[in-house]
Amino acid sequence: MNDLIAVTVSTKYEDILDIILPQNYKFFKEWFIITHENDEATLSVIKKYKFDNVKVLYYDFYKDKCAFDKGSAVRYVQQFLQDDKYKNNIILLLDSDIYLPDNLIDLISKIDIIDNTLYGTEHRYDYYSYENFKKNKPDTRYKGSHEFYGYFQLYKNNSKYLYEKSENASKCDTNFKLLFKNKIAIKNLSVSHLGKEMVNWDGRDTKDDFII
Repeated sequence: MNDLIAVTVSTKYEDILDIILPQNYKFFKEWFIITHENDEATLSVIKKYKFDNVKVLYYDFYKDKCAFDKGSAVRYVQQFLQDDKYKNNIILLLDSDIYLPDNLIDLISKIDIIDNTLYGTEHRYDYYSYENFKKNKPDTRYKGSHEFYGYFQLYKNNSKYLYEKSENASKCDTNFKLLFKNKIAIKNLSVSHLGKEMVNWDGRDTKDDFII
């Protein structure tokens, strides 16, 4: 599959991005990483690897007195992807702390991505430290098939499916999934989450969610 486009909001996640970027980039035709123009640390990691398919877009998450407007940032890229160049692509909204498995494309290729359907993972394994991640010892096992949250949301590109403005990152992905009539967990797909669950909704100000 060479038509997979990824969209990731990432600011102040440079330590985790340095881990996931060399793994995840190989799955995508293009990967749009949205960050704040002043986030030099994130930009430094992206420049370090020089992957041709990784593109940077800038967005001010904090305007209009928002704590962290993830929704508008994602919508900005979704609207950009309405260009005819991308109309037949599959879109993956991916959190900046998700490490994808080696068999991702094999699993996705086994299903037909159809309109009005949101695809998620069967499971997510949360790791609170790099040591536990390397040892494959998850701190939490999360059954993602019941939620379809924004850490992994896969769908066929369509102008009907757009995020809405949000005060932070806590509800915009939940509202987005309500746009789809059908929701399917991709069989046998498990991803690794490098961090604690349900934190950093107002932006990532500390690094204690994932210890390196």
